[in-house]
Amino acid sequence: MDNQKVRIFFQIINRPQSDSGEAASWEDSQCYRTESEAVGEYYVKGDAHYCLYEEQPEGWDEPYKVMLKWKGAALERQIRGKTPSRMVFETGKCYSDFFHTPYGALLLETETHRLEFREEQDGVFLMLEYGIKQDGQIVSENRMEIRILGTEKRI
Repeated sequence: MDNQKVRIFFQIINRPQSDSGEAASWEDSQCYRTESEAVGEYYVKGDAHYCLYEEQPEGWDEPYKVMLKWKGAALERQIRGKTPSRMVFETGKCYSDFFHTPYGALLLETETHRLEFREEQDGVFLMLEYGIKQDGQIVSENRMEIRILGTEKRI
């Protein structure tokens, strides 16, 4: 599945903390689930995989360009445009960067608990579980599944 147009499917699960401070299971009915999809491009350069697409977040006037890059045991998500940002996901590590909203920028820490990449017959599957912290306090626990499927058209 090299150098081609792709469809990208996202499922994001936000997991609340219970009253006891324990996290609910990912299947819990209290988890908030969102799904979206995009059309983009996928290619491999050296031993790094890239996926480029546009995203139109709620509250923003225009879409921004997103680049996913994974190599080895790390995934990087870069947003390019008026409000650039970068998130790095690497199991057991914590990274900080500014997350831009229509109301301003927030300094957030991303701590990755689990990261999985799998090439499949019809595409690529990525799964990550991560926590987001602000000022050292957990803001959310998240699970993101990304499925990248090739289309018939080669680029």
